[in-house]
Amino acid sequence: MYGHRARIGYCSPPVVTEVFVYEFYKMVPDGVSLLLTTLEVGLEYNSQAFDGSHDRSIEAAKYMAGAGADVVVLGGNPVNQSRGIENLPGICADLAAEIGTSVVASTLCQLEAMEKLGVKKVASAHASGSQHDDRHRQQMENMGVESVGVASLEGYQLLGYGKIPTDAAFEIAKRLKDAYPDADCIHLASAHWPTAHAIDKIENELDVSVMNSQQAIVWKALRTAGITEPIEGFGRLFREF
Repeated sequence: MYGHRARIGYCSPPVVTEVFVYEFYKMVPDGVSLLLTTLEVGLEYNSQAFDGSHDRSIEAAKYMAGAGADVVVLGGNPVNQSRGIENLPGICADLAAEIGTSVVASTLCQLEAMEKLGVKKVASAHASGSQHDDRHRQQMENMGVESVGVASLEGYQLLGYGKIPTDAAFEIAKRLKDAYPDADCIHLASAHWPTAHAIDKIENELDVSVMNSQQAIVWKALRTAGITEPIEGFGRLFREF
């Protein structure tokens, strides 16, 4: 059957989810399937959307467990961080105990990924516009690493991230590495713009580790589901850990 190796549930914050699904199936080995629920984050980032998305993800996790998910991911770094990073382990553990299925949170996936990669100084790339630079900087600082710089693509909204050209991820990563040469990691923030294809190129040509939000989510979900073999093509994280 589909998902005979693992069935991964993902609570996706954008009300329309495109890129995550496309890249998920490029990353995972055969026999892994995706169970998807979309939430309430649209054109605006605000506390109402974050609260609503968190509440819906908790309910969706219960349905995913009933459908046979081996692990459920509570998606969205801003949604997760709105609950307090210190509270996320307890939220995941309590929900897992209730539904009988492993639960992980996007923020915790990214934290563990950076720990594995030995990240100390991170430069972040995102697509939500420079008005959100401070928010991305603060999110990294909240996660215990030094944010040395942030850069954004301009002219895109969340529900249009699928239109971002595929060369944009490498170009903005190069701009960041040139501007902040002491960065030991490029963080490609958000799991919803085209980035997976660029991870190896960034690491190989810019001599820097990459932590991509989607990469970290899929990596942790696979490892939690017991799939531990190295996967080529998507950075050190998948190859080495």
